Amino acid sequence: MPPTTRSATPAPLTAVGIRDDAVRLNISFRPHTRRVAQLRHIAGALLIEGGIGRDVVETVQLLVSEIVTNAVVHGCGDRVRFSVSYDRSGNGNSAGDVLIEVDDGHPARIKVRNLQSDDETGRGMFLVDALARAWGRHGTRTWCTVATGEAS
Repeated sequence: MPPTTRSATPAPLTAVGIRDDAVRLNISFRPHTRRVAQLRHIAGALLIEGGIGRDVVETVQLLVSEIVTNAVVHGCGDRVRFSVSYDRSGNGNSAGDVLIEVDDGHPARIKVRNLQSDDETGRGMFLVDALARAWGRHGTRTWCTVATGEAS
C-alpha cells in the first residue's frame, strides 16, 4: 500500500450567513479557473436570497468574475480568499452597497490598463472601475462596492 500523503493546505473554509437585513459568504479555495463560474453563481444566488434586484446581482456577478479571474491568474500562494456581503443596516460596509473582496496573496498594485480596440485581454479592472461605486487594493486584497440603490 502506498504511503498516505497529506496536503499542507487545509480544507476550504466556508461561512455563509443570511439574515433579514444582511447576507455574507466567506470562502477559501485553491486557485483554479473553474472557481470563477462557481463563485459567480453562488454569489448571485446568495444576493437574490437576500432580496437584491436582478440588475444589481448581474453587475456583482460580472465583477466577481473579473476580480476572481485576476486572483486565479495572477495571484500567489495556494489559496484565494473570497467574500461577498450586503448589509442593509450598514454594519461592516456602507448601507445599500454590496462588498466584494478577494485576497490573492500577491502584494502587487493593480491598475486600470489603457486599452486598444484590438486588445483581447486586460479589460477586467477597466470593467471594475466603470461599474463599481468604489474599488481599491489593501495589501493583498482587492475590493469593490456595488450600489444597490437603497439608502440607509
